[in-house]
Amino acid sequence: MKKIIFGILILFSVACNSENEEKSKQIVSETNENPYPVLDSLSKEIVKDPNNSNNYYRRGLYFFNENELDDAIADMKRAIIADSTVSEYYFQLGNLYYQNKYYKKAFEAYQKTVELENDHVGAILELSRLELVLKNYQLALDMVNKALKIDPMNPNGYHIKGFIYLDAGDTTKAVSSFRTAIEVNPDFYESYVMLGKIFASKNHSFAGNYYDQALRIKPHSIEALYDKGVYLQDIENYTEAYSIYDTIIAVDSTSYFAYYNRGYIMLVSDSSYNGAIREFEKSIKYYPYYYQAYYNIGLCYENMDDYDKAREYYQKSLDLNKQYDLAAKGLGRLLKQSSTGKKPHS
Repeated sequence: MKKIIFGILILFSVACNSENEEKSKQIVSETNENPYPVLDSLSKEIVKDPNNSNNYYRRGLYFFNENELDDAIADMKRAIIADSTVSEYYFQLGNLYYQNKYYKKAFEAYQKTVELENDHVGAILELSRLELVLKNYQLALDMVNKALKIDPMNPNGYHIKGFIYLDAGDTTKAVSSFRTAIEVNPDFYESYVMLGKIFASKNHSFAGNYYDQALRIKPHSIEALYDKGVYLQDIENYTEAYSIYDTIIAVDSTSYFAYYNRGYIMLVSDSSYNGAIREFEKSIKYYPYYYQAYYNIGLCYENMDDYDKAREYYQKSLDLNKQYDLAAKGLGRLLKQSSTGKKPHS
């Protein structure tokens, strides 16, 4: 648990520029109660003035907000056909392609954005992020430094810079960059989370402070709650960790990982096998492919000397993941027990 696993495409994102965010929020606020009249209104505007690029753009943002990405892409393309000189249309098209995991097309759209508007910070930062995914660290740094030269108070830039250094293996510079992001914006949630992860990997007490700051900004963030819970669990502060998992379940009762970790704490901290089994079963209810949970149920039954049940759950774990060594070893212990009559040692 102490190893940091960073998915570059998942763990950080660059916000759209403020102008587009406001347009996007405006459409969202108009569609809170019933989205269809708004869609009808936007479509009627297009029928009345089919050459007005902004109407396609606005409807594209509407579809973006509704997570209708294919329709959003189609409308952004229509906006570009109507007026190919507006950089923001290409930028939003890039965001849509990125959401759909069309990374090459996203890259091309962001490049076109910068061609039309050389100081478009959002597009430059997105290009930096994509260069990072390709592990082109110097190109990524060059792009992010260009963006920060244009807007030195942009916390996204320092946040991405932190990821570049982290992925390149320079943790010291990564920490410095994430800290700069929160100095620029003390409410920059994402950098607090990343600093928490880095210090948690070292079992450093700073981790708890950074997670607390993240939770100050987003009190019900399951990501920050879970990360803090795992950190507390790793330093064997089981009581507080268990309380964190309780909070997660109160926010989202389907959080299978929180049930799993509650079961783990019951298993390792006080050998409460029946209670642990109940928690692992809850995790499986919401995530039936949780082979580790099946294994731990088997381990509980093995420790309770119910070897038939233990064998059943070890086998279920292996059925889900044939490469899971712990389950294979569990079955091996039980096989040895049945042949020798001696109690296995888990």
